[in-house]
Amino acid sequence: MAILNTLALILGQTILPIFLVVLVGFILARRMALNTQTIGRVTFYIFSPALIFRGLYQTDLDYSTVGRTALLAALIFLASGLLGWLSSGKEDRRRRAAAALTSALSNNGNMGLSVSLFAFGTPGLSLAMIYFVTTAFLGNTIGVFVASSGKAAPMQALRRTAQVPMLYGAVLGLLLGYFQVELPVGLMRSVETLAGAAVPTLLVLLGAQLSHAPIQGRQMVLGRTALIRLVGGPLLATLLCALWGVQGLERTIVILQSAMPTAVTATVLATEYDAAPNLVATIVALTTVISLFTVSGVLWMLS
Repeated sequence: MAILNTLALILGQTILPIFLVVLVGFILARRMALNTQTIGRVTFYIFSPALIFRGLYQTDLDYSTVGRTALLAALIFLASGLLGWLSSGKEDRRRRAAAALTSALSNNGNMGLSVSLFAFGTPGLSLAMIYFVTTAFLGNTIGVFVASSGKAAPMQALRRTAQVPMLYGAVLGLLLGYFQVELPVGLMRSVETLAGAAVPTLLVLLGAQLSHAPIQGRQMVLGRTALIRLVGGPLLATLLCALWGVQGLERTIVILQSAMPTAVTATVLATEYDAAPNLVATIVALTTVISLFTVSGVLWMLS
């Protein structure tokens, strides 16, 4: 009974508030025409970089922790993608690319930052940002090659990476914080305002994007990919943290971030490179719904 009470508390106080905001976006997109592309661009180019910059500029994380968290995020991304590719060996190349993509790309932006903030406050959010920036970088480089089944030119992937403003926000925030550069009050207030809009907008945007995602077909690849993303991810993270001797809040955030559902970014890449986009959209929707319970379970185990 105590376990059920704890789970209910986590679900009600941390996970449910996030999904209620996502539901607002879902219902709004169903009732009226929302330009999710414009909302996404504003979030991607303005709100998210401001959030990342503010968090890393104000963080008191030591740089060994930053580097280790980024390395763990990269290893989990690569290992999850490889598992997705190997588990779909009987599928055609496009569907194998889709399985690898949806296994590797976790939703560390819309959901990951929100859950970390709600559950562990600003210290948790700072660590989650490192994980998010790392997976965003990998998604826009390795993710491009996977989605295109290796057909994308290296320069094309590099160009996509150069268009990820969160990377600039992260580097600038870390550098200014390291050298203790004090920004003018007026400028910092502007950054604070923009950063404050990031989390709610990300969640509403996620709901709006999911309103167009189909749930279709009884396909084995759906179950396998969902299992890798929602269960395999945190198991890999737990193993790697044990091998590295990572403890405390850093271990908690790494495992939590690895348990996030498939990112909507996977649908964007799959659509652009024709990597079974309907299958990818289905996996995104399916893992997001299931994560309501699996992420609650992971939070309970971590607590």
